[in-house]
Amino acid sequence: MVEKIEATESIDLFINALKKDGVVIVKNFATYEDLDKSLEEVQPYLDADKPWEGKLFPPETKRCFRLISRSKIVREKFFENSIYQNCSEYFLNRTTTNYYDENKTIYTTYPLLSMSMTMAIGPGGKAQRIHRDDKNHHAKHIKSNEYIMGNDILVGLMIPTCKTTIENAATQIIPGSHLWGDERPPFRDELIHAELEKGEAIILLGSLYHCGATNYSKTIRPMHIMFQCPGIYRQEEIPWLAYSIDQVKKYSPLVQQRLGYKSSAPNLGWIDLKSPDFLLKEEEEQIQGDDIVGHKDLDDA
Repeated sequence: MVEKIEATESIDLFINALKKDGVVIVKNFATYEDLDKSLEEVQPYLDADKPWEGKLFPPETKRCFRLISRSKIVREKFFENSIYQNCSEYFLNRTTTNYYDENKTIYTTYPLLSMSMTMAIGPGGKAQRIHRDDKNHHAKHIKSNEYIMGNDILVGLMIPTCKTTIENAATQIIPGSHLWGDERPPFRDELIHAELEKGEAIILLGSLYHCGATNYSKTIRPMHIMFQCPGIYRQEEIPWLAYSIDQVKKYSPLVQQRLGYKSSAPNLGWIDLKSPDFLLKEEEEQIQGDDIVGHKDLDDA
């Protein structure tokens, strides 16, 4: 069984569940109204999608990419949700100590959005292969009976827009598989369905084995999916090409940073030695942008 926790509970409960099982279900994460509106926003892109040729998605699955820009509800209500962001920062922040001569300096890098998409599994869609999503980052996993901090480089959020059941392809997972090393394969008989009521969401670690399930029903099962990675890693979806600067200017400072428009302390991710958020400012303000090398560091900006 996957632990279900009310959205109003302490963040520590969600973190502890993720450490123990690699996955947790958030009860009352979203309202019916927001879910319906979010599906309405992405439906034109799902309708226009073409069948995938390959093993990643069954041909019955429709997708909406660049989700952060295509659904305001997803961006502002789901992605910015404090439970998801706090869990992401807990597992993905990286803090290190450095010295400039004898002066001790501590820097923290914050998560980046790695990818966002809506995946709608249609009737007859077959199950995916069991996988870990952090495979794209060539993650190495240390086998342990207890959680090891720093072992994860992805934290995901999945929000179906309807109730999910075994019949309509509720996501399949192997709780505890985030503690496995890299030599141990997953098996189909170890999978369980993470069935969700409408309004519930899944938070999972990138090291958890899971897969999209077979849809035995006669209806489509849409789900919004997002993953974040540490600020020092390459993002799966390229934000500079996926989202225009004019779009990003309208987003909150949190979303702008998560897309990479803020340098990672001390000096990672810059343009002309400036934090790229200067591109989001008016032209006269851009000229006054602070150099990040030899001037202000991110922590002081």
